[in-house]
Amino acid sequence: MRIGIIGAGAIGLFYAYQFSAAFPVTIYVRRTDQLVQLQEKAIRLLDNNQVLGERSVSVKLLHKEDTLIEDVIVVAVKQYALDDIMSSLLNLRDHQTILFLQNGMAHLELVKNITSSQVILGVVEHGVKKEDDVTVKWTGKGSTKIAGYSGASTDSLFIEKWKQELSGNFPIQICLNFENMLKEKLIVNAIINPLTSLYNVKNGVLLSNPSFQETMKSLYDEIAFLVPEESKIKMWEHIQNICQKTAENWSSMQRDLEQARETEVDAILGYIIFLAQQKGINVPLTEFLYKSIKGLESNNRKF
Repeated sequence: MRIGIIGAGAIGLFYAYQFSAAFPVTIYVRRTDQLVQLQEKAIRLLDNNQVLGERSVSVKLLHKEDTLIEDVIVVAVKQYALDDIMSSLLNLRDHQTILFLQNGMAHLELVKNITSSQVILGVVEHGVKKEDDVTVKWTGKGSTKIAGYSGASTDSLFIEKWKQELSGNFPIQICLNFENMLKEKLIVNAIINPLTSLYNVKNGVLLSNPSFQETMKSLYDEIAFLVPEESKIKMWEHIQNICQKTAENWSSMQRDLEQARETEVDAILGYIIFLAQQKGINVPLTEFLYKSIKGLESNNRKF
């Protein structure tokens, strides 16, 4: 069973490294210089600056409308890059499976157009940071949550082999409801990512600074319309727990802004604003944060 991974950022490199212990892996990249690097060198995984291992994978340049032949296609690009690869995904066949690993929920609007292959939605709970084109640092060990989209089954040889051969260091958790799974991650991202980006702090400072924690709670109260009443307390505890577990991490949105890259704020806060508008709910703090991050993006591109 062959795996193709689209995207060679931190998530793509990390999943290529992990999957290559049990599957033949091909990673699809956009840049020729990264192609050359991955052809000459193995993917290197670091943990606390110690090299855990190096694993070689096949690598190809991805062009629009390429025919992807692997049995499982893992989509590891960010939300805003999905439009560029959708033509390739729409050409897949019934026997092929697509695993989406995006933050937010905006990709559901694109996923609903895929009818010719099985779609699985995933949530990444690992912390990873790309050091260079072949090196990724494992900054927080977690799991991958998955759920079938629109009746797709998670009972497959791919999932079974993942559980049997990789679950020790690279666990998988199967969820029954993809919307609940994605909403939980959406809310966590909507609070931690923009606040750490605006304050320019590591995740744990949101808890250690009383004023920041108060803002966290205000933001949560505003977007908690997404959470069932009986789960609101548990969800707030979950957010704080994630923040504590990743206390020494910089959020992906903060790193994107620091490196003058586009963020996923549209897929995260933008999607929450869209849901609030559908329900006729005012979310002024969410809108303030959304516009603030968009403003920082725009300002960074000028320099």
